[in-house]
Amino acid sequence: MVTTARAVQRAAQLGRRAAYSGPDSMEVYNNLVVGKYSWVPDDAHPGSAAAEMENLPVHWLKDWMLHLDVECGMRDETVLHRLYGTVTSYEPSTGRVGFSPAGGDPAISVPVHRIVALSGDRQRRSDGQVPAHEPYDE
Repeated sequence: MVTTARAVQRAAQLGRRAAYSGPDSMEVYNNLVVGKYSWVPDDAHPGSAAAEMENLPVHWLKDWMLHLDVECGMRDETVLHRLYGTVTSYEPSTGRVGFSPAGGDPAISVPVHRIVALSGDRQRRSDGQVPAHEPYDE
């Protein structure tokens, strides 16, 4: 399910990603936080997406409301869901993203193999404008 959803996200971004002038992490960062770009993890860790996340100023991501599309639930009954909150860390060695959900819930550590994509929202950018979570919409 995650691999298929990632492929859809990657296909939707082909034109956008090709438009970047190079590996400028600030350009990627700026487009990520406003929702023009979605970070889609590698299907096999580590890879180019892991390297890209390592180059981003992750410590600045905690200042922006983002959405994290993730696989939730037990292995035989998983569903995709969209979580809203802030990214607090990225651990390249373990492949985990620290995420603080909107609404004051405790921070969680999300394994990259469960993440479909991470992006900002152009319209809804603050805690009062977003739910803590909602169903995933491809």
